[in-house]
Amino acid sequence: MIRTHISEACEARDLALLDAVLFVIQTKEPLTQARQREAWRGVLGDPEVLDPRRELLAERLVRRTGTPLEGDALFASLRVRLPDTPNRLLAYGLALRAATAHGEHPGPVQPPLARLCRELGLTPAQARDMRLGILDGLSPVALAAEPAHPRHARVLELVLLAAGLEAHLTEAETLALDASREDAPFLLELTRQLLRRIAFGSQVASPLEALCQRLTDIALAPATLAQRWDTLRLAYCFSHAVGHDLGQQLLLDLLQELLHLGTVEAARATARGSART
Repeated sequence: MIRTHISEACEARDLALLDAVLFVIQTKEPLTQARQREAWRGVLGDPEVLDPRRELLAERLVRRTGTPLEGDALFASLRVRLPDTPNRLLAYGLALRAATAHGEHPGPVQPPLARLCRELGLTPAQARDMRLGILDGLSPVALAAEPAHPRHARVLELVLLAAGLEAHLTEAETLALDASREDAPFLLELTRQLLRRIAFGSQVASPLEALCQRLTDIALAPATLAQRWDTLRLAYCFSHAVGHDLGQQLLLDLLQELLHLGTVEAARATARGSART
């Protein structure tokens, strides 16, 4: 269920990135199926966004049905599918790069790009930094990626939540659960209270939902290949620090899958990372 939820969220985000790119380039040339597939590979074919899904999704694009969104409906949909600033900035950067793929200068005055920036709520400074970064040869992914601190904090919270789900109840808690077996509403509420206490104090209403949300956040966050490796390495380090077990390993396997990192390479990288800590 968690994997399905995250997969659907990632696909919605990816299609939103593509729609932003198509909005900009459609003013310059006809959008044939071949051109759309080319744009799609431009979204997911960046070396920093190497994604094994891209060929499958390119074929799915060809089979997209329904009337394409335009105007206000398009931008309202983009804002829903790209609710956070990093992904909105990434959408702008990918569209900017696509619009200047043939050597055009990425100036700020192109109306489609200006409107996309405005509709996504980006500031002139953010748009300027993206333009200058692309001029310097940087990837839009690298330019849109979050700083290390919030990313590291998210990984630590993820590992702690997973550890909390596997924690053992005290004797008093076990007795309380046993005594409430005939009272379903009370049992449900007690279980929620215990899980909140075990996993993260009183800050998290539902640890399992919070775990799913943190995984989704990590999967959706723009991050370069090096940053994704760093995320997985940190997750391994944090996991071993809190007591690595089967539940933690399953979490790490899922995280590795969501970050699109190969099994053999991940094992080697995390082993080297653990050796340094």
